[in-house]
Amino acid sequence: MKHPLAGTTTGPAKAPDPARRQTLKAGVGLGAAALAAQAAAKAPAPATTLSRHTLARWSHWLDALVPGAAAAGAAAYLVGQLGQPRDASTLFLRYMDWPGSPADFYRDGLDAVEALAQRLSGRPFAALDADARKRLIDAVAAGQPEGWTGPPAGLFYFVSKADGADLVFGTRPGIERLGLDYRAHIDPSAPWPGATGIRRRART
Repeated sequence: MKHPLAGTTTGPAKAPDPARRQTLKAGVGLGAAALAAQAAAKAPAPATTLSRHTLARWSHWLDALVPGAAAAGAAAYLVGQLGQPRDASTLFLRYMDWPGSPADFYRDGLDAVEALAQRLSGRPFAALDADARKRLIDAVAAGQPEGWTGPPAGLFYFVSKADGADLVFGTRPGIERLGLDYRAHIDPSAPWPGATGIRRRART
């Protein structure tokens, strides 16, 4: 039986309007982008947690590179910045195009420093005297020490020292300790961890 509407077409079917097709595609694309943004917002943040043991190693390591870093809040600074979106973090690793996890970069680098201290001196890095620490730091700064298993040793040294310099001297009181005027292009809205302590020591 013929459908009641069959044969009612009075002419050939019209081809789809290209402009309409593009509008529909754009609408679908915007909808997909919105759904992706919602999914990203609900997704768990990348793991940034470092153990207390690792943070203690960071404090010792950074203080050896930039004296005063531990008292300036090295551990709190690292934890706080790792918790920021990558484009908002002030950690120097942000500018190195490191492809992996920033937390893993610091954890693996500190593990490698600790293993190197054990190989060179048979003691943890925190237990090394000033001369032993200097020899180890010089080896890391020079490149890849034998048996090094972390991120590139020279890169880890460079990034760590830059972080320490930012922490200790990238504040108004830190710059004032050097006898210089603080002339930030944009004054930070909040001090780094430990900045209050640095200010008190500078005045005593």
